[in-house]
Amino acid sequence: MTGYQRGDVLKGPDFFGASRFRPWVCVHDSAHPFGDQEGIFVAITTTRRSEAIPLTDTDFQTGGLPKTSYVNPWTVTTIKHADIQSREGVLIEQTTNTIAEKLCDYLGVNC
Repeated sequence: MTGYQRGDVLKGPDFFGASRFRPWVCVHDSAHPFGDQEGIFVAITTTRRSEAIPLTDTDFQTGGLPKTSYVNPWTVTTIKHADIQSREGVLIEQTTNTIAEKLCDYLGVNC
């Protein structure tokens, strides 16, 4: 698979707010049939919600985000790689797996 990898934190389109871009975390793996062109991403926000997953500096293998941020695993979308602005960092595997598992919970499946 080429393109972005599972755990990458990327600056992509903001479908919800007035900003042009927002951070997203890539949750797909090499099984994605069009992984070289697009990916499955979960939204990252600065809005604290009790159900959101907080990100700390220790959740990042490399890079990071400039503000305190939270992952909303119920906010999932497909984004074309051509619409990604930049890579902000990479999450550690444990954090990425936690995000994917919560997403599965919202879908009603076991991962």
